Amino acid sequence: MEFGISTAAFYRRAATEDALCHIREQGASLCEVYLESFSEYTPDFAHLLRQRADALGLRVVSVHPMGTQFEPQLFSLSVRQHDDAWRIFERVLQSAQILGAKYYVMHGPPTMRGALKNAEAGRIGPIIAELCALAGRYGLRLAWENVSWCLFDSPSFPSSIEPYLNGVGLGYTFDVKQASRSGCDPYGILDAMGSRLCHLHACDVFTSGGRMFTAMPGTGSFDFAHLGERLRQKGYQGAVMLEPYSDTYESIDEIGAALRWLKKTMEPD
Repeated sequence: MEFGISTAAFYRRAATEDALCHIREQGASLCEVYLESFSEYTPDFAHLLRQRADALGLRVVSVHPMGTQFEPQLFSLSVRQHDDAWRIFERVLQSAQILGAKYYVMHGPPTMRGALKNAEAGRIGPIIAELCALAGRYGLRLAWENVSWCLFDSPSFPSSIEPYLNGVGLGYTFDVKQASRSGCDPYGILDAMGSRLCHLHACDVFTSGGRMFTAMPGTGSFDFAHLGERLRQKGYQGAVMLEPYSDTYESIDEIGAALRWLKKTMEPD
């Protein structure tokens, strides 16, 4: 396994390009780039990030856009919405290629308050296959993330779309906090990903007053040692990307401490 930090950890605290410097200062040599808005979905911005990452000796393994801005419309019944979203998706793929990333991390459409319609696997599956094919043309693998408020929110999702993928190389991103929030057994989601698991987001959780909150790894209740054991059993050799919310820590140095704790806990010597 490899361990890195997402620029999302610095959301609201530092601009994306400056977050790269913080990541390197905290001892990481690889990262995920979280692109925050349309102005960051451009080749010029991608080249700026690549130059800075190269100068820092930082490798970008994945790109994760602000998916709610266009990903739901990739599945829209409206031709114009679909086509506009497709063009934005391709721009992000171009940026990811410039950055040398391997994965595009996708949330997909939300399911909040019945917002998602026409989401049956027979319609969604072929669209996913098309998205994977386009990603592949840019040398990227689509890595669909489990998110408690999106289409992939339970262990049943992977098996529902598998018949429609026809050998397409869809990958999955396992998100610890989102799996914990789903109301399902997190390991049920992990196991459902099977051999398509290729990426992982790490953030701790704890429950108080009947509500679940996020925390820095090592300060919550999630058993990362057990997760590491399960991943080793699966032969997982991908990235474990530290992705805490920016309100879960006070000092940036806590991020470096959490990264070192993850390495020691999930992959002990």
